Amino acid sequence: MSLPPDHEEAPARGRRSPADVVRDAAWRLATAMLTAPSPEPRVRTPRVPGERSAAGRFLLVVGGLAAVAVTVLLVVLVVTRPYQQSARPEQAAGLPERPAAAPSPSAPASPAPATTSRAAGSPSPPPRVAVSSVSPPASRSASASAVAVAVPLAATYRTTPYVAGLLGYRTEVTVANPATAARDGWTLTVTLPRATLWINQVEGATVTRQDAVWTFVPDESTTAIPPGGQVGISFEVHGATLLDAAPADCRIDGAPCTS
Repeated sequence: MSLPPDHEEAPARGRRSPADVVRDAAWRLATAMLTAPSPEPRVRTPRVPGERSAAGRFLLVVGGLAAVAVTVLLVVLVVTRPYQQSARPEQAAGLPERPAAAPSPSAPASPAPATTSRAAGSPSPPPRVAVSSVSPPASRSASASAVAVAVPLAATYRTTPYVAGLLGYRTEVTVANPATAARDGWTLTVTLPRATLWINQVEGATVTRQDAVWTFVPDESTTAIPPGGQVGISFEVHGATLLDAAPADCRIDGAPCTS
């Protein structure tokens, strides 16, 4: 049997391996990706500076009107005060009105003459003068101030050595006022056992030296001592302080201190 001339026999296709199938699929996918049209980018129109949306402009206008209305209402309430009626303090408190004050007399009335029960011609006894045993206020204040000034200040001191006395020691002095009057100013003298020792790191006073005698005077924070009060100063002693370095003498306004 012969076939028509325009009909050609299709070539026989052999069996395709899995590798051929995968290769053909990959080729089709790559072709589709290369030939597909690229998506058009979305361009965002920038907002013009100063341009606001309709909702924002509306809220801005409403807020401005509300602020103006509240301001006007507050001004009206503060200036006019329609809730407060004008009334005098007596009427506002519910009290009766005060009566008008009576005019004071222009001249004081003369006192009535005193009557005596003694008969005419009898001598009147001499007036008795009352002697008061109470001293005048001026003398009382002078004596009280003298007693207050006579009470001396009291001072106590305490030493704290550094590393068993090898690096010196620190001294704290407390100046107390047991009197009933305030004291302003004082002088503290400390005598060290040797002139080779020296004092530094002074707090609450200023110090001067003459050989082994050190004189302290108060500064602005310790010059005034109230009645029954006290102030404190401190300083450090350095030198050969391992043996016999404690203060040999301490006096406050000439009175000895206590340790």
